[in-house]
Amino acid sequence: MFFWEKSSIFADKRKQSEFVHREMKRIAFQCLCLLLLATLSSCRRDAGVHDALARAEALMETDPDAARALLAEIEDSILKIEDYPAEEAGQKTGKNLQSSIFNFQSKSEAALYAWLRTQVDYKCYVPLTSDSLARIATDYYGKPRHKDYHAAMAWYTLGCVYTEMQNDPKAVDAYLTAQELFPDTVNRYYVIALFNTGKHYLNRHMYAEAESRFLAAKSNPYCQRDSLQMAYTDFNLGLSHMYQSRFRHAEEDFYAVLHNPYAPPLFRKDIDYQLAKLNFYESKDCATSLSYVNRFIAQAENPKGIASAWVLKGNIMAHSQQYDSAYACYQNALACHTDIYARNQANKLLAHISQLTQKNDSAEYYSEAYQSSLDSIYNSFGREEIDSIRNTHRLETLRLEKTSKTVRLLSFGIVAFLVAALLLWAFRKRRHSLPSVPSSLPHGAAPSDGDEDSLTHQERAARCRERFQQSALFATLVEDLRQGDLSAKMNQARRAEIRKAVADATSDIRSELMLDCPLLTREDLEYCEYMLSGFSIKTMAECTTYSEHALESRKSRIKNKVSPAWKEILFSNDSSL
Repeated sequence: MFFWEKSSIFADKRKQSEFVHREMKRIAFQCLCLLLLATLSSCRRDAGVHDALARAEALMETDPDAARALLAEIEDSILKIEDYPAEEAGQKTGKNLQSSIFNFQSKSEAALYAWLRTQVDYKCYVPLTSDSLARIATDYYGKPRHKDYHAAMAWYTLGCVYTEMQNDPKAVDAYLTAQELFPDTVNRYYVIALFNTGKHYLNRHMYAEAESRFLAAKSNPYCQRDSLQMAYTDFNLGLSHMYQSRFRHAEEDFYAVLHNPYAPPLFRKDIDYQLAKLNFYESKDCATSLSYVNRFIAQAENPKGIASAWVLKGNIMAHSQQYDSAYACYQNALACHTDIYARNQANKLLAHISQLTQKNDSAEYYSEAYQSSLDSIYNSFGREEIDSIRNTHRLETLRLEKTSKTVRLLSFGIVAFLVAALLLWAFRKRRHSLPSVPSSLPHGAAPSDGDEDSLTHQERAARCRERFQQSALFATLVEDLRQGDLSAKMNQARRAEIRKAVADATSDIRSELMLDCPLLTREDLEYCEYMLSGFSIKTMAECTTYSEHALESRKSRIKNKVSPAWKEILFSNDSSL
């Protein structure tokens, strides 16, 4: 009975354990399914957002308004907020835009969205009053070592923001960074970055620097294909030439704009003013200059924005000694409040005209006004700050070029070393893999010509000596040495004959000796060949032009240049001559 009850208890526990196990598997399976569904949903969402951003980037070029609407849809899907505290129809607050950035699944999508939204707003003429959105993109992309289009566009977009905010130094810094990152310079935005940098240089009266940027933009193949961009570039290039008193170059640039059918009408009106300046400052043609400036003033849409034109007309009148008319023109220039430089010049000229017309009190007043405005003008130049930015970029570019050159040279050196080591290893492996024969041959046996490749160096050396001893010249030398009249019979022709016989006898070992002992000179090799042929130093001296002392010295040097194996081959055998 006890055994039966105990068995029942064990069976119940086993069933309970199996039930718990099945429940745990079911719960784990359900969790896995939920996790898989969430992952798939997230992937679908990520793919949808990524595709939408790609479409917005493509639409940005052809239809900025459609791209802006698509970006708004992305913001709605990210934020999931119905009621926006909009500042205007279709607008969202900066707070909501920041929220949409932080709700992206990846930082790369957030960065892409940030510069796209800013660039599309810029193209749609939405005022850009903050750099926070563009900074999200530039902070993500940074300044990569390798050129990257999206990084370049992020920095270019930041430059557009600072252009809107009229911050010349920061705009120049952003545009210069963008120019360094564009992988393809035959690109619309690269050309615009060059052009906008030149515009900011013009704002700060850096005319030579502006000219170089405009020339670089004009020579770009993309600019040459875009007539509208060419018109903008020619006009501003003409301004930079004008401010440097290069009047002929400026005239060519302005007429190029006039002959460009795609030039904006505003440029054609403004060129009347530029041609008026050219005719007056270059040739003092007052009549032609006056007709141009009058036409410009008559066509001006904003009478308060043409102070410089009134100053020019006043100068024409003053040069024609019509001082009252000049005085009135300068007064009209002061009535314009948009050009501080022209108003400053008008005060200076009014002080001069007042003295000519006996208005001394007015002259003192205008002189003080002129002096007081000089400081504000000098402060607005800000050239030092932009020069510092330019120098920083120039030094960074030089540093990167030097680093790149060093890396290339180092890589080339490493590759060359590895190739040389590989070739040396392959040669040594091939040489050691050649079959060898026993170092000693049976008595009276001689290797045949077909076994030449299987001989050791010692056997080749013995073969060379045997070959020389079998020649008729060897018997003659032995006989002359026995009779003791070798020196008397030696002449240049016989020395050459002996040298040729020695070279022929040792020809099959010479190349191996040169390869194994690369430090040997031509004279050293000649000495070794005589030794391999069985010559003593005394006989060698009589058969060559060298003295015994010189040959003894060469022998000592050769021992330091050859390996122990070759030293054994060359100097261990007795001479036969």
